[in-house]
Formats: sequence, C-alpha cells, structure tokens
Amino acid sequence: MTKQNNSANPIKYIVVLAIILIAAFFGYKYYKAEQLKKFKKNVLPTALKKAINNDKTPFTIGGIKETSGVYEFELTVNNQKYTSFISKDGKFLFPSVVKLDITPTTAPTKTTNTDQQKKLTCKDVKKSKDSNLTAYVVSQCPYGLQMQRVFKTAINEQPELEKSLTIRYIGAVENGKVTSMHGEEEATENLRQICIREEQKTLFWPYLSCYMQAGKSEECLTNSGVDTTGLTSCMTDKNKGLKYAQADFTLANKFGVSGSPTLIVNNKQTVSEFDFGGRVANTMQDLVCCGSQTQASFCQNKISADEAAVSFSTTDVAGAQDTNSNANCN
Repeated sequence: MTKQNNSANPIKYIVVLAIILIAAFFGYKYYKAEQLKKFKKNVLPTALKKAINNDKTPFTIGGIKETSGVYEFELTVNNQKYTSFISKDGKFLFPSVVKLDITPTTAPTKTTNTDQQKKLTCKDVKKSKDSNLTAYVVSQCPYGLQMQRVFKTAINEQPELEKSLTIRYIGAVENGKVTSMHGEEEATENLRQICIREEQKTLFWPYLSCYMQAGKSEECLTNSGVDTTGLTSCMTDKNKGLKYAQADFTLANKFGVSGSPTLIVNNKQTVSEFDFGGRVANTMQDLVCCGSQTQASFCQNKISADEAAVSFSTTDVAGAQDTNSNANCN
C-alpha cells in the first residue's frame, strides 16, 4: 500500500489564500478609485458652485485624493491655484486648513467640548474708546475679496463706519521685496493697495471697488484717478511702500494671522464673524459697536445682511444659491 503525501496541501492553501487576498485588495482599490471619480464628477462641482458665487465665477478641479478622513483636491479660481478640502458627504467645504503637528512638544492643555464650541458674544469683545475692526486679507484670495466687499457695503450704507474699518494685508518682506501666499502678482497688488491706502487715502475704496470687479489694476487706477507717478514712487521706495507693508505684516504676525480674511477688534482680539451673524455688512457694524465703550447712534440701526459675492464679481451680492461658509485662504 502506497503512503499518500499531503505535504503539498498546506502550500496549496496558502497560495489560494494569497490570490484571494490580492484580488480583494485590488478590487477594493478599484472600488475606491471609482467612488472618488464619481464624487469629483457629481458632488464636488455642485458644492463649489454654491460656495463660489454660483455659475458666475469659473473654476477648475484638479487632482483629488483622500487625506485624514476628508478629500483633498486642487482648485483653480481666476487663475489662482489652491489646495482645498471637503468632507466625504459633500456638506462641509474647507478651502484651506492649518496643518498641525500631532506630536506636542509640551503637555496639552485640557479643554472641554464646551470650551471648544463656545461662541463669542458682544460682552466678550474687548472694549476701546475708539473702536476699530481690522480685516487682514490678501488681494487675490476669493474670500479676502469677499470681506473687502463686505466692508465696502458697510461703509456705503453707514459712512460713519469708514473711520472704524481698516483693511490690512498678510505677507512678508524678503530680500527687499514683498511676498504673498499666492505669488508675485498678488504681492505686487498687495503693495499697490497698501500704498494707495497710505498715501492716497480718499481713493482707496474707489480703487478697490473697481478692482474687485475683475482684477484689472491698470484700468482701475485710471478710473479711480490714482496718481500713478506718486504710486510708483511709493512702491519702489523702501522707506515708503516696504515700510508701510512691513507695519501690516508685523501686526499680522503679532496676532498669528495666517488666513485671509481674519478679523481683529481694537488691535487686541481675534474674532470670528460667524459668531456674530456671518460675513455680512451688519455683522461688521455690530462688531465695531460691540468693541466700543460707548454706543454710537448708528448702532441701533440695521444695515445689509446680504451675503457678499466671493472672488472677483461685477455684483456685490452673492447668488441666490450661495451659502455662507467659514472659508479663507492660507
């Protein structure tokens, strides 16, 4: 009688199991890739149309991948490229995020859910005799433009607010040149706006009102009556333009500002406009009034609560389907 050799059986089972696992792995990868492709084609464009001025502002979507439980994708708006994020259900859009080092160098401070979710109220805003609200922006960020448009609307509807609303800029001076988060063109425009604000103050808002429509600097300089000779002198003189710009950047760094827009009350306190009603003109008025030791008469009046258009736009008010999202550029 011949003895049967079963030594090959375990090897055969291992090979079969390996084939099954490999097939399952590649099958899962294919499923995930198809799921991501459908999300990019069907869900993401709808979410972006709601956040970026409906159909009025063109945009393109680049590569997309899963990162830390959300989708990370490349977004181009008005020839400016951003790395943005969206939740997998398509309900929360994060045009930018602050990446954190998950390895703390010191023991973390214990916080509670109540602390993390607490919203500021008017009583929490630090007061000053001459209340001021400053928006830190960069000139080509869609949401920085939105905030500038909100300030413009507030001033148009309540002229007394002009002395209390200030636009400052985020950036740095490196090797004698202004730099900005979205490149040289934006850095130059930041410096241009800073110089107009400092040396041709009455023309700052007329110039911005034109620039926010389509970003046509040269045309807007002419239309608003800016002295271009004086402007060029400011932008090329390190004791003028660079000095003004560095003052903005120093203040921004003092408050740890990294996102456009960021609001600071009375040069003391960072606040979120979404604690007070959103990115609308009436919220800006409320924040100025909340930061004042005495209430001006206009604080009793309500001004526009319409959401402003995002990015460059010939209209100030956002489209009917736009949503007010807590969005900025980093």
